[in-house]
Amino acid sequence: MHTPRVVDRKLDSLAIGRELLGGALLVWRRVPALVELASRADTALRAGFEGDPLSAEARFAPDEYLKRVRRLRSAFRADEAINVAFKRALSEVGLAPGPCYWDPLQLRAVPSRVTHQGRRIMPLPQHRDNWGSNIAQQLNWWSPIYPVSEGRTILFYPRYFDRAVANSSADWDFLELKRLMDAGKAEQYPVLPVLTEALPPDEALAVVIEPGDMLGFSGQHLHGSIATDTTLPRFSVECRSVNLDHVQAGLAAPNPDGRAPRVVPDWFEHVVTGERLRMGLLGA
Repeated sequence: MHTPRVVDRKLDSLAIGRELLGGALLVWRRVPALVELASRADTALRAGFEGDPLSAEARFAPDEYLKRVRRLRSAFRADEAINVAFKRALSEVGLAPGPCYWDPLQLRAVPSRVTHQGRRIMPLPQHRDNWGSNIAQQLNWWSPIYPVSEGRTILFYPRYFDRAVANSSADWDFLELKRLMDAGKAEQYPVLPVLTEALPPDEALAVVIEPGDMLGFSGQHLHGSIATDTTLPRFSVECRSVNLDHVQAGLAAPNPDGRAPRVVPDWFEHVVTGERLRMGLLGA
């Protein structure tokens, strides 16, 4: 039920909600807007690293490498063409834009060398995104910029979609993180709530897709990074979304173990107007 399923057509927005919020992992191959985005992203990365991004760790000292990655992450957030391309991709797979809110696109970099990793620029431990947002209708969208492998991609634990696991969500508060960020002290606080128990290694599922492909999954899916390939980094783009038509249809992922103290709707803004998502729109 939870293994990745390739979708060969555009789906109805409510069908996407039913599938993903029910635990499916869906892959759309060669989404036209993502093919365009991967090309634009490659150009931007080559300019930022003054050469091949996949060999940049060997050419730059850790501090300089991280400085360039952070600069690129900021540039991606501000790049209108790249953001518009990803919004088009969401529409091309079938997500209705009218009721859609998203947290704007992020460039993810996972360096292969531990020496070149930093806060948010590293393999992420196992977590559910819903432990942070507390929004049961949150969907996640991910696409690699360069080819990935089973040793450098996303790991999922599909059998735990609706099974409780020990985690740190009760001790994680977004408002506290934001307060520390505003004070320049965010390094003192965890980036996200994480799994606090060990799961059997054979439960992990490495998802390998190609540049131009789109992976969709619920924020409830337990997932993390794998970076056992010590020769190549991983570059990908990702965002999260909340569609009000899913809320209104009563669609929601289960929540067996999320204990964060608040819902965080203002992570999300309307894909067209930029209006912030409000608690009242979630029926809360």
